[in-house]
Amino acid sequence: MNVEPDSLRFSRRYPEEGGDPVPIERYTSEEYFAREKDRVFRRKWLNIGNRLDAPNPGDYFVVELPVANTSLLVIHGKDGEYRAFHNMCSHRGAPLAWDEKGSCRGYMACRFHGWVYDTKGNLVQVSDSENFPSVEKAENGLTPVNCDVWREFIFVNLAEEPEQSLHDFLGPVVDEIAAYDFSGFTPAFHYRIDENVNWKTLQEAQLEGWHLPYLHEKTLARAVKLEGKQFRHSAIELHGPHGVLGSPPPDAFEPSPAALLASQFGTGTMQAFAKQRDPTEGYDFRGSFDFWHIFPNFFVGLLDGLYFTFNIWPVSVDRSIWEIKGYYPPIKNAGELFAREYSKVGLRDPMMEDCYTHELISKMLKSGAKSVLHLQDEEMMVRHLSNGVDRCVQGIE
Repeated sequence: MNVEPDSLRFSRRYPEEGGDPVPIERYTSEEYFAREKDRVFRRKWLNIGNRLDAPNPGDYFVVELPVANTSLLVIHGKDGEYRAFHNMCSHRGAPLAWDEKGSCRGYMACRFHGWVYDTKGNLVQVSDSENFPSVEKAENGLTPVNCDVWREFIFVNLAEEPEQSLHDFLGPVVDEIAAYDFSGFTPAFHYRIDENVNWKTLQEAQLEGWHLPYLHEKTLARAVKLEGKQFRHSAIELHGPHGVLGSPPPDAFEPSPAALLASQFGTGTMQAFAKQRDPTEGYDFRGSFDFWHIFPNFFVGLLDGLYFTFNIWPVSVDRSIWEIKGYYPPIKNAGELFAREYSKVGLRDPMMEDCYTHELISKMLKSGAKSVLHLQDEEMMVRHLSNGVDRCVQGIE
């Protein structure tokens, strides 16, 4: 694995991204945030879940989307199709599904007054129907939302007519990730973090590994340490509005005794981050692990024997929800359970370090002490996100 030693390698590769400072107003302005909600989150394809959230026909789950002032109901239909709807009964506006997930036998009834819908969203029964002479069932089904599936991931688009199909929106990412085998995994853990931070500040901390030796000195830094050298990504690639970070393995990796014990029963986070890759085996890793960003707010981390995802949801200009989900092979014994739990903690601890830092940054950005932020070459993905969002806000894309 070769890492180019010279500086500004990514700036030379992607000169169109520019090199100007980024205005802090983009993180603090209510007006700018309102345009983000309308021109990014109501128009682009958004990942809202995984097939494993509703693996069987009749299964469903609910996703709260405060950025769009709605709640979505995703149903795995009896015909095998995934469909999404606004989680709103046509009678008086009550949520159809009140729980986060569940399963039905083909029909769902509103708990408020008992109107019944099938898994295609059709209204099939109106309680006390003789007292609703003007209600036509065919015209009062659930309100659908554009929904499509790529690999294991379920996406929606809140526009009446999407600007692109999901396949076209993902573009080169479809082929780039094609060789990664997502089959055979099960949900292992789910963290949900409510932070007082702008969604881009939260997200941009995940778009560069340059901070790992500093902020995560006692956690993830063990798996990326390069003696006597500045951290350099093994790869940064931009693919349309999306991109991928590759992180190099360390010069040497000495796991702690607990990590060494856990590794006897399964792959842990630290070991996966530190592993040298054979590019001839299936998916072509850019680094010891690859971290894909799907614009605007979805991440897929590909590692050895596991993968994890991030969804970062804006709530307000200075509040966001960070959802972290891990997917591992099924557990067969107590040793594998121990390995999974240790790996789970290995990811949780640096995330806690991140959260604390995000909120400190957010607090200071509102001070007015500075007007711009400065980005260096290893932060190319940060700049790429900022540019992509701003093009949407300005109506260019």
